[in-house]
Amino acid sequence: MIKKLVVSNFRSLGPDIHFEPGRLSFFIGPNGSGKSNILDVLSFVRDSVMQGLPAAITHRRGIDSVRRRSHGRPFDVHIELQLVIKKQHVIYEFIITGDRLEEYRVKTEKAVMHGLNGNEEASFYRNGHDWKGPEGVAPFMDEQSLALTALGGTKQFKALVDFLSGLTVYSIFPDTLRIPQRFDSTHPLKEHGENWVSILRELVKEKDAKDDIVTGLRKLTGDIEDVRVASAAGYLIAEFKQQVKGQKAKRWFDAAQQSDGTLRVAGLLTALVQTPALPVIGVEEPELTVHPGALPMLYDYLRQASEVSQVFVTTHSPIILDVVDVENDVVFVVNRVDGKTDIK
Repeated sequence: MIKKLVVSNFRSLGPDIHFEPGRLSFFIGPNGSGKSNILDVLSFVRDSVMQGLPAAITHRRGIDSVRRRSHGRPFDVHIELQLVIKKQHVIYEFIITGDRLEEYRVKTEKAVMHGLNGNEEASFYRNGHDWKGPEGVAPFMDEQSLALTALGGTKQFKALVDFLSGLTVYSIFPDTLRIPQRFDSTHPLKEHGENWVSILRELVKEKDAKDDIVTGLRKLTGDIEDVRVASAAGYLIAEFKQQVKGQKAKRWFDAAQQSDGTLRVAGLLTALVQTPALPVIGVEEPELTVHPGALPMLYDYLRQASEVSQVFVTTHSPIILDVVDVENDVVFVVNRVDGKTDIK
């Protein structure tokens, strides 16, 4: 679980932004305030650890799009996560610096892992090319790479790498779910639902997960009674059993015949009930394309998912905010002032 997140100068985020999220946290604010950049911090850390820092930066169109600058001067990007992982208290942080707009390098990187008794169990500290870590551990690293990327196979830091690799933010695209998909064995569900039908095919074999998805879709549409995955010409197709309008008959309709709202909810429910559960799930504006009457139901699923995963949600929907449990959920207000995003 993320206990505290500290960020400086990542995209629109200003200096020394810090907040302590709960099991279920909402980030509210107008369009353009920088809500998405808060969740992208999580994706950036995941991509940097899993794919490498150069790939994470390239995916975001270069370092100039990643770090904030003023009057042509680039600022250092600082990201720090304070975590609890399997009862270990962990701090992981890194700073990206650079003297010119097109340049960057890792200035410092640190991980410290404490056990239940509070004693330090493992740590490393890296300053440029200087390295201090456990005996016998000397990862390959250059100035544009994170040391942690090379430490996923070590027993000291595997739990940290596994946790950060599970930080997943969802912005489901209905058109991605609408078309037939090739089988994809990768887990978890991808950011926009590119492997949705493959994940759904596994979930419909599990009674509880299938019941959760069908129940949610029935509340949304009023007539979906079942979900299945069919195959045709090497592709997988999601199908929904529904009442035929004006008739008593019920038949199967494929995803191409569903509305954007139905598919987006189907994708979100799949993300929230997928197994194994992710340590952290981010959801971008769940209200998009979804009928307002279905939003309280979506909140119930977010609340349910927060029992096994930590959930972050960006929204500007007053309907969702009306049903938020103010005693248990955490709500952050996001504003953009003088070109910088701040959180309160």
